[in-house]
Formats: sequence, structure tokens, C-alpha cells
Amino acid sequence: MESGFYDYTPALVQPDTYALPFEQIDGYHVSGIRFPSSERNGQPDNLVDARYFRSHGMGKKPLLIVLPIWATHTFPSTVVANGYALHSEGEANVLWMQGDGAIFDWFHIAEVDSEAEFRHEVEAASERFRAVVIDVRRLIDWAESQPEIDTSRIGIIGFSMSALVGANVAGNDPRISTAVYVLGGARPGDMMAECNLVVEYMRKRVTKTLDWSQEQYRDYFHQMLAEGDPANWQGHYRPEGTLIIESSKDDCIPQASRELLFTATGEPERIVYPYNHWQPFLSMTPVGRNVLSRDIFEFLDRKLLTPEVEHYPSRHQITSSDTAE
Repeated sequence: MESGFYDYTPALVQPDTYALPFEQIDGYHVSGIRFPSSERNGQPDNLVDARYFRSHGMGKKPLLIVLPIWATHTFPSTVVANGYALHSEGEANVLWMQGDGAIFDWFHIAEVDSEAEFRHEVEAASERFRAVVIDVRRLIDWAESQPEIDTSRIGIIGFSMSALVGANVAGNDPRISTAVYVLGGARPGDMMAECNLVVEYMRKRVTKTLDWSQEQYRDYFHQMLAEGDPANWQGHYRPEGTLIIESSKDDCIPQASRELLFTATGEPERIVYPYNHWQPFLSMTPVGRNVLSRDIFEFLDRKLLTPEVEHYPSRHQITSSDTAE
């Protein structure tokens, strides 16, 4: 599918830099950068806000872009941004995008009292989704101007909602060489129709208010989120530089959505945990033996730090972690 949905006018990004004096990491200078979004991204003051871990190492280093789960959980992105900086010992720059504002404000949308209001809120959320994809692309524009960044080695990682954002970035921006999608999928309309937890709460409230069936609800989101479907960009991905991490018992991302993401991205390396949608994040803790973090870091080491090594073939099959059932 060819689309101009994520097109934008490139312009020199000149962010404001702000100090983070109490958040330094050995081998890095950590600072914040902010600049106005070119769209309506739903973030505080409509800004693009990121923390930049600039390596003290000599020469050009790869860049890892870490996406947040907007206005939901900060834990996964915190673990990866700080953890990979420490793990790589200065051999990679890290750009951690912040996400205090919601893309989909589940509880607010759940309280709508008319179809017109519901459609307005979903349209605004769809615009915010598009905006954050473009925000990431503009961050890459900025990264290209930094002399310490090797722009042939730019990686991105997203979790849940941000895995969809990351896949849309990678599907539309060939500057992404490496991508990790954790608990993501394709066909976002199906996710809205079947996901549990706060998404289910919103769905039940809205369908009751509007007297819609689940299929009407599904069809509406298929229409509204059609441009946000990673399957649109099949053939634009680099399967040799992609890792999918998913859960076999995911109660938010339907199995068909997970399979379609795997197919659309070219059947890349895939790790499947025997968990639901949220339990894998527990494996980023010492209690969970840091298995998820280790799986992510091992892949990033191979693809970002030693890309010239040829004896790491892509494994085009399902692999399982060393987690216990």
C-alpha cells in the first residue's frame, strides 16, 4: 500500500535542551530535548519531548529510539532506555521519547453520551496516532544532524500501543535498520474490538451508550484506524533487522493480529512467551529473571553493535524464551 498519510515537510529541528542533573549514567551525558510537534500530538504543550543519552565514546555510535506507552506504563521504556545504555557501556546512543499525554484516552472516551461525540474523540485520537509517528520521524531528522550518531544504524523499540507506532515508523521510514516490537500486532480495529482491561471497559460503555453491536464497533475502528495498520506496509520492512516478542495467551492482541504482523514484517525472528498481555513485563524484573530484557538486549547487540558480523542468521520461526510455563 502506498500512502501519504505519514508524509510531512522535513525542516531543521532545533530543539531546546534542558538539564537532567540527577539522571546521569556512567559513559553518557543525559539531557532532555524538546521541540514543537508539527501536528496535534496530545502531549503537554504539544511538544515532542525526549531524553537523550549521548555516549562519551569516540566515533559514531548507533542510535536506539525507545518509545513510551503513552499515558499508561513507564516501566518497560524506563527499563530499556536506562538498561540498554548501561548494558552497551557507551557503545550506543539512546533517545527515549516521553509520553505523558494519551493517544487514546480510554476513560474519557468511555464517558461519551452521543455518537457525534464518540466519532469526534476517535478522530482526534487517530490524529494523535499519526502525529506521534511523524514526531518520531522528525526525531530521526534531528539525529541525522548529530555527529556522534551512525545514521546507518538506527533502531526502534515499542511496546503494545507503541509497537504499532514503531511498526508504522519502520514501514514508512527506511532509515530504521533495526526494530523490536513487543506485544504488538496488525489490524488495530480487531484489537479495539477484542482487547480486555481498559479497552474493554471503553468498548462496553460505548456500545451500550450507542446501542452498537461489537461488529459495528469493530467495523468503525477498522475504518478509522485503517492507516495505522502495520500490514499496510508489507514489503517495506527489513525482516533481517526485526524482532517480534509476543505472548501466546495475549488477551489484548488477537492471535490473527499477531500472525499478520509476523507475516507483514517478512517473518522475522520471533520469541513467544506463555503469558497474557501484561505478564511479560514482569520478566523485566529480577523476580522474572530479567528474561525479556536479556532477549531484547541480545538482539540489539547483534543488530546494532555488531552489524558487520555475518554468522547470525535470521531465525524465521517461532522461538521460545527460557521462561517456565
